[in-house]
Amino acid sequence: MLNKKIGLIALLTSVAAGGVWAGTIASYATGDVLVCFQKAGVDMVVDAGPVTTFTGATHNQVIPITQFTGTQLAQVGTNGVSWSAFTWLGDNTLFVTKGRSSVNQQTTPWVDASSPVQYGTTFQMGPIPPGALDQLNIPTYAVSTSTAVVEQGNVSGVDAGNYPDGDSYQNQLAGAYGGNFDGTFQGNPENTTSNNFTLKASPVRSDFYQLTPNGGHQTVLGTWLGYFEFETNGTMNYVAYPTTMPVINTVSRSGATATINYKTGLYGTYTLLGTNKISAPLSTWPVVNTLSTGDTSFHNYLDTDSVNTNKFYIIEGQ
Repeated sequence: MLNKKIGLIALLTSVAAGGVWAGTIASYATGDVLVCFQKAGVDMVVDAGPVTTFTGATHNQVIPITQFTGTQLAQVGTNGVSWSAFTWLGDNTLFVTKGRSSVNQQTTPWVDASSPVQYGTTFQMGPIPPGALDQLNIPTYAVSTSTAVVEQGNVSGVDAGNYPDGDSYQNQLAGAYGGNFDGTFQGNPENTTSNNFTLKASPVRSDFYQLTPNGGHQTVLGTWLGYFEFETNGTMNYVAYPTTMPVINTVSRSGATATINYKTGLYGTYTLLGTNKISAPLSTWPVVNTLSTGDTSFHNYLDTDSVNTNKFYIIEGQ
């Protein structure tokens, strides 16, 4: 029998780009997604537009975050900068990022909490947009615009007069507890780039989760919506409902039946291809079947083929 390990391959197709509709700091509305950066006492607060733009996007749609410029980001920095994206709704539903440690591996989702618990976090998030507007009206940094405000981050009592209506991102994130929105949230929403990030070849990604309030008596994982990708050149995109890298774990055969143990993803279409000619162009590999999706667990698929008893498999995701 030929070595089946050659067939343990997974392919992922590219994604298509799309547009985005932005709000402004001055007209901020509950549900607008804030993308915030902070480093060494300087913040940038970006209004990336209503969350419905992100939740209403199509599968694998790429949404460029164009509401800030490289000149603005340079006031904060690209190397060694911490960033997050988040918003909230009136019913205390939260949308919060979680940074990946491995660029191609989704994080474990945040967990839904009760409405009173999640209200504590919305209470911390609330002063950030009016705080950015306070800074826009001064302005402390001339590069600030209606959609991206560079501001003082670590605000002392002396500087508090510069924030008559709100507070800085950094202050509201840290609070007296030093992080996690003043200890009201279950973990750190930020992703921090390395000190030589701009010299690297790979971006960083943060998964975006929706946390719908529950009764607080059960553990319910948040809903994965997509991820924000921060490039080494300082640009950012959002990928909605992405196809994840499929995995063929093992292939075993008994008689004419091969058992393929595989994992797909929550979104997308995954097609199992199989051939007895490993050298054949991929475009000519026959379709075996469409595989089940909707979770990230391993499943078995049984392929019975009495003619081709030495067969290789690939999963194509799109």
